[in-house]
Amino acid sequence: MKRLLLTAFEPFAGRGANPALEVMSRLKPSAFRGWQVHKQKVPVTGLAAGRLIPALLARLKPDVMISFGLAAGEAAVRVERFALNIQDYPIKDNAGRRPRGRKIKPEGPAAYFVGADPLKLAAASRRAGVPAYVSNYAGAYVCNNLMYEALHAIAAQALPTRFAFIHLPLTTELALLEKPGKTVTPSLPLAALLRASEAAIKAAL
Repeated sequence: MKRLLLTAFEPFAGRGANPALEVMSRLKPSAFRGWQVHKQKVPVTGLAAGRLIPALLARLKPDVMISFGLAAGEAAVRVERFALNIQDYPIKDNAGRRPRGRKIKPEGPAAYFVGADPLKLAAASRRAGVPAYVSNYAGAYVCNNLMYEALHAIAAQALPTRFAFIHLPLTTELALLEKPGKTVTPSLPLAALLRASEAAIKAAL
């Protein structure tokens, strides 16, 4: 049986929940017939992701790995195309670190392409009735850290793993808990994000 590894980040930036983790927890393994599904919550710290992700890949050797993160402020699902060899955090991670302009791997390449076609994943999300697009910049926070560590490990371990990273917007349910003000954070209902994520995963299999 082929192996599918799903990862999602814990809450961060003062929020009590993370839509990425909520979506991953609700994805039913039975939706992916013929695949053995593994799920992993990831700490929002660059150092922890750097230890956890290569070890997971070495142990599971998944055929496909899909990682989910939160992009608060987005109004659509964002499928990433590149991971950059840079840490330039706009805020501290959950370990209190805030590297500025440091390489993730001093001897590593400047960037990696993801292995799963982001155009296919975004198109599948749109067919599921949810706005989605392909992004050429995943930021320089822990999401990018995870992407780079995963793709670097896949290359170093010569794994056949197809990797994709999906940034999700805030859920409407979580946005309603935000402090009201003149600006309202864009959001999509949790049910829509779940539908889009399932469709994108199936497109990567």
